[in-house]
Amino acid sequence: MLPFLTQVVLALSLIPTVYILYCGLFYRYKRRSLKYLRGPPRTSFLLGTEYDLLLQTDAFHLESKWFKEYGTVFRANTYFSEDMLMISDPRALQYVLHTSGYRFPKARDVKQATRFLSGCGIANVDGEVHNRQRKALNPAFSVKQLRQFLELFQRSTSSLVAKWKQELHASLEGSSIINVSTWLPKATLDVMGESAFDYKFGALDGEETELGTAFDNIFVGSRLYPPKVELLYRSFRRDLPALVSNILLRFPTKQERKFLAFLNASKKVGKPMFEKRSKEKAIEQDSKDILSILIRANQQEDIKKSMNEDEVLSQIATFITAGHETTASTTAWMLYSLARNPKQQSRLYQEIREMRERLGPNAPTAQDLDSMPFLNAVIKETLRRYPIIPNLIREAQSDDIIPLQFPVTSVSGDAVSQIPVSKGQRVIINISMYNMLPQVWGDDAEEWNPDRFLEPSMKTTTLGVYANLLTFSAGIRACIGWRFAVIQLQALTFGLLENFEFSPPPSGELDEIQAIPFGLIMPMKKNKWEEGKQMPLFIQTRK
Repeated sequence: MLPFLTQVVLALSLIPTVYILYCGLFYRYKRRSLKYLRGPPRTSFLLGTEYDLLLQTDAFHLESKWFKEYGTVFRANTYFSEDMLMISDPRALQYVLHTSGYRFPKARDVKQATRFLSGCGIANVDGEVHNRQRKALNPAFSVKQLRQFLELFQRSTSSLVAKWKQELHASLEGSSIINVSTWLPKATLDVMGESAFDYKFGALDGEETELGTAFDNIFVGSRLYPPKVELLYRSFRRDLPALVSNILLRFPTKQERKFLAFLNASKKVGKPMFEKRSKEKAIEQDSKDILSILIRANQQEDIKKSMNEDEVLSQIATFITAGHETTASTTAWMLYSLARNPKQQSRLYQEIREMRERLGPNAPTAQDLDSMPFLNAVIKETLRRYPIIPNLIREAQSDDIIPLQFPVTSVSGDAVSQIPVSKGQRVIINISMYNMLPQVWGDDAEEWNPDRFLEPSMKTTTLGVYANLLTFSAGIRACIGWRFAVIQLQALTFGLLENFEFSPPPSGELDEIQAIPFGLIMPMKKNKWEEGKQMPLFIQTRK
């Protein structure tokens, strides 16, 4: 028999342990079951099929297989064998992203992890806080304001063109194989720093900055072999009571520590800029660059319109992470597609030549770029076929019923036209599968075909903010910077295709490129992920 004091100590230690285990593991089993829905078999009790998605060596392969087999909605498993609902059904997506407002916020574990990366920036807040920040930032992303950045986008593209021409002229043949994935992020990072915060990264010129170095270190070594213990720890942490969860957040994972290093670096860089501009004379009311708008929001006395200093500095990290690697990767996949489709590339170049003949030496205006149907079709099709973020993870804030446009067959063989979900239900919004849904995009939805955007569209549920794509999300949480991305893609496409011809390298190494779910969808060589992002293209200067 143990001494009484020892029994008391054991009891006091066991009670919180049992409570934490109950909240972290067993509580989730109280939710309404999705067992009546069909779905892929569980491959691991602890890791579930969500881990299989993370490990797949070719993005979209498993999702495509499952959606074809089970329909536009099905059940899968996440960590600790919890059910998750995967959806690509247009009406279900419209309900979750549009109709429900903020009733399907970002999953708690996602917010916990990304808070280390972007603090309390607009990408990581919900409800009234998100609404307040978005209203404050909207003027910086108006069409009129963003078109003022076109000259900067074109200047950056010209700098990139000059760098590539130097490399090509150094070769005897006047052509060379260039890994465009190492160059494009430098150009887009420079643009984001200068346009949003008047910060010069100098990435294209090879300059090193504290913020640039911190960003480069974010994903190094984080994806090749995802640590199972860290993934389970993050999943376990999400269902704990806030008091316990907040204590555990003081012990971040290795990846979260990298996120935090970048967030701290961005705040360190941003604080002097913020303080300097704040001390200057009152910001002109017609100044609508992001930094000016953030300062005005900080100076607002109305708490419904203001942002505190931490919110302001968090936006810097938010826009740098969200606004440059995405555009760079989309451009890389566009050049990849054009290199593999030379007839389409010739067609695009012909449209650019015709515009150049009309403009003479003048740079195209925003209206000129908008008037080029095939150039914009190429951009839309690349965004459709290669969404850089493959899915969004949400959870139900309360019990709800999600309607379906295309009924699915249950385990018992019945037709299911709506899905009841319980509070806390994990919902995976599969961007890639909606973007390749035959019912929306046609029987050739898995092919890269810009002509689909030049033909009458199939009637479907209105969803995305741009060309009905889900690439920029939809509804109240749609990407605030989608117009910024599109205008920059237009400038890059025009400038690069006017100056260069892109082809697959003679060695055939382009055939080795895979779309790897590396947080974002990154191009990498098969079985050579340790080499990092790879998009080798044979580039020739146009005569």
